[in-house]
Amino acid sequence: MNKNNIEVIEITSVAHGGFCVGRLAGGKVAMVRGALPGERVRVRVTSERSKVAYAQVVEVLTASPDRVEHIWSEGAAAGLGGVELGHVAYPAQLRWKREVLAEALRRNGSDALVAEVSRVAPDWSVASLGASPGRSRVSFALDSAGFPVMSEAGTHRQHRFSSFPLLVANLEGLRLFDRKLAFAPGSRVKAVAPSASAPVFAVGSEVFDADFVPTTPRVREVVRVGAREHTYRIFASSFWQTDYRAPAVLVGELLAGVGDISDFEVLELYSGSGLFSVFLAEAVGAAGRLTTVEGDALAVKSAGYNLKHAGFVGVSVERASVSARFLRGVDFGQRVSRGTLVVADPPRSGLGRDVAGAICGLEPDLVALISCDPVSCARDLEALRRGGYRLQSFRVFDLFPYTQHVEVLSVLGR
Repeated sequence: MNKNNIEVIEITSVAHGGFCVGRLAGGKVAMVRGALPGERVRVRVTSERSKVAYAQVVEVLTASPDRVEHIWSEGAAAGLGGVELGHVAYPAQLRWKREVLAEALRRNGSDALVAEVSRVAPDWSVASLGASPGRSRVSFALDSAGFPVMSEAGTHRQHRFSSFPLLVANLEGLRLFDRKLAFAPGSRVKAVAPSASAPVFAVGSEVFDADFVPTTPRVREVVRVGAREHTYRIFASSFWQTDYRAPAVLVGELLAGVGDISDFEVLELYSGSGLFSVFLAEAVGAAGRLTTVEGDALAVKSAGYNLKHAGFVGVSVERASVSARFLRGVDFGQRVSRGTLVVADPPRSGLGRDVAGAICGLEPDLVALISCDPVSCARDLEALRRGGYRLQSFRVFDLFPYTQHVEVLSVLGR
């Protein structure tokens, strides 16, 4: 079958990665973007592998009642990523994510894991921030002429764009999308609207204000959870939650999930710029102990500053790549304390079997896992389950409306 072949197919179900599933005329499975279950659509095949083809909807012949006008028509026409569920009514987006997560747990976990999730979270509900604009960060590249471009989903083909939906108002105020930018072709640009300082954008290691004047590389974020509030200084180029509401939600849910950890010994892995670290240091108190581990140098620098600024000078902030070998040599659980806790917020690829096994080898009383991918979440939870841990709570969040992404916060105990 030739690439760019046009076919009419029936869509049967949703799948991981923002795709829907159908079959081409010859019987090959097709992973389709821009579709919904129950629809009859005309698609263009964009690529093929031995057992599966990838396709993009070019015309909807029979529409699902869950289909709405795409929130980003410009991006949809070019097949750009970033809003792959932009054609789906918001309640249906939540159902979509729930179904993908459930299938991931069945395929990549076990019947025992699915039973545990059903026990602690019977309705498998997805908590929502709502569909209103909340993105405080967006990244893109510059083409050979200096205009903003994004990649077509699943390809290296780039397309210009002049707008982007769901951004907070002061990020839109930078007006970066509808003009030629005087930076080197191919440069990566990251625009940031922090909660406690002016919006900026980073090009490589340089940071500029709204007037395109070089400015400080750090921005300020404030996170408020209940009566507690902390201010962070982080590098504009460093990772921070995309939606401005997400940090407080995740911190609050983590603290609620682990309960009273005063006087605990806590090991925080993949600790980033210290979002959780500051609140964890406060929660363990003066008699507790917190060690944070992060591989990125700028993030470690930010975390150290944020902890010191908040008054937590006794925290051990380590720069290291998280690995099974590293964990086998870590000083953890050797002192008398009320309990022990490992908090892990790994990248999309997850912990992996070796790191999950090494965490089990430390024998913490509690493990808190923050997962940002359904498949790696299922694999990691199954590895921890096989290591002797059982779910105590399982919370699912939609922190990225109109995308495939979902966040899961799991707490496990021995």
